[in-house]
Amino acid sequence: MRGTHSQNRRDVSPTTLAVAALVVCAAVITIAVIWMGGSDDPVAEPPAAAEAGPRPWQVTLDLDAKAGYLVTAGVTDGRRQNLTVQDLAFSGRRDGVYGGEVTAFPPGTLDEGQFRAGEPVNDAFYLPAFVFPEHTAGDAKPWRTPAVGRPDPSGVWVVAYADPARATGGAAVDREDLLRLAAAVRIGPPRDLRMPLRLGSRLPAGLQLTYVRSPDQQIDRRPSALGLSAPARRPSGAGVYAQVPAGLDVTVLIAPRDGAWDKRRATLTGATKSAGLPAWYDEGKRQTVQAERCVVTIDTALPRAELDLLVEQMTIGDCTDPDSWIPPLS
Repeated sequence: MRGTHSQNRRDVSPTTLAVAALVVCAAVITIAVIWMGGSDDPVAEPPAAAEAGPRPWQVTLDLDAKAGYLVTAGVTDGRRQNLTVQDLAFSGRRDGVYGGEVTAFPPGTLDEGQFRAGEPVNDAFYLPAFVFPEHTAGDAKPWRTPAVGRPDPSGVWVVAYADPARATGGAAVDREDLLRLAAAVRIGPPRDLRMPLRLGSRLPAGLQLTYVRSPDQQIDRRPSALGLSAPARRPSGAGVYAQVPAGLDVTVLIAPRDGAWDKRRATLTGATKSAGLPAWYDEGKRQTVQAERCVVTIDTALPRAELDLLVEQMTIGDCTDPDSWIPPLS
């Protein structure tokens, strides 16, 4: 009731309350220390978070910066990784000459028996005729090429080889070149392959990003490429990524707006708009979109509505400025 109080209650000063609180806290801390010290069981550390593997647009494959190589294209194809490299050493050319291919095969995805029967060289094996199931995707013919393979402590097999069709002008890649290239390979932390385009958060139902090709536009002038498929799609067994692998449900090619585009545009039919951009639609096959500094070509049989939604969510940058490129998914 308002205004009533106890006649025999003594007033307690703030100082007295503070001292009492300190005494109680000290007692609690002392009890806690005695309880912890009285146990012979070690105090368990919190479990460490498990490290996530590379994302679909990341590679762990790299080259020693001092070895004289320049990466001109990086590929992720499912769990397989591939680098195309230019050899800057002893070439006398600013951009060097074609230096070969490097592929990292995850455990269980390579016929290791071929290399085990090869010539041991330090921690590697040289084969004069390593067999790939095919040269490029879709040709269905076994391809034989000299190669150097070595197992990496991470569990992957690193294979260095060359495409004779690329080694022109007396720049053949020989046994010693392959051994030097294989020795320069490093497996490190994941790093992004960057693109002039980023996909949105909503991909077509049941599809994931499973293929990425990121070129160096100063030397390798082929389009950047993305591929969507079911997660279980197997990576290509081809030796060279001259074209996109089989089994992709959606292929996205991103190229600069240049003279070649001007000629191609004149042949397109089905003019329309997609996300407010000029577009050309070939039903059941392809949609081509012209952005400010890129041309985006989407090959797929998906319905038009799915394509427009895919384009609407895209971030399209500058195909001629690799320094501005970003990862293809956030």
